Amino acid sequence: MQQDKETYFKIIQAGKEILNKKDYHETVVEEIAQLAGVAKGTVFFYFKTKEGLFKEILLSLLNELEEEINKILDDVKLQALQKLKKVYDIYIDFQIKNMNLFIAIRKELAKEEALPKIEEIREKLQRLSQKILPIIEEMFNKGLIKRFDTSIELTEIIPSMLLAYASAVSSMVFFYKDKIEKLKEIFWQILLHGILNEDVSINMLIFNNENNL
Repeated sequence: MQQDKETYFKIIQAGKEILNKKDYHETVVEEIAQLAGVAKGTVFFYFKTKEGLFKEILLSLLNELEEEINKILDDVKLQALQKLKKVYDIYIDFQIKNMNLFIAIRKELAKEEALPKIEEIREKLQRLSQKILPIIEEMFNKGLIKRFDTSIELTEIIPSMLLAYASAVSSMVFFYKDKIEKLKEIFWQILLHGILNEDVSINMLIFNNENNL
């Protein structure tokens, strides 16, 4: 049983390593088997199809990310905003570290007819996003987050916004590799305060209100 687990994880780890360098559709199972030190037939013993192997590799990756997020959320020494910032940072760092795998996830999820088993990946990403909800609710209750249109449940939108900003930063690594830390902070400040100066925002609000009268 222990040997079975070791073989399973060796295959998963080899798959991660190769898929973080090559596109899913360019990767052949033989490469993964060779790197894992097992026969091709052994790979198909544990994973019946290449699609199934791909799904398990991506789920394993997201499980690692979930563990990191859980550590942050469980840290009683951190305030809500500190937790939110750390989740934002870890999401960016994790995506950069596993860039090609995250690109693969986005590619498959963007297809009109995604691989059937990729739906489980989509659900996993949604659950990761929902993990931030208690932090957002705490910040709302403390009056730390603005309330806008009350017909929209912002507590559900903000986690997705946070991860979208994090993804935007990580995608810039190809162009601003030596400036990622600065970009992380810039996007964080934009997320918190927007892009307009406060006096400009107030003037625009007054102008819009006058036009609506």
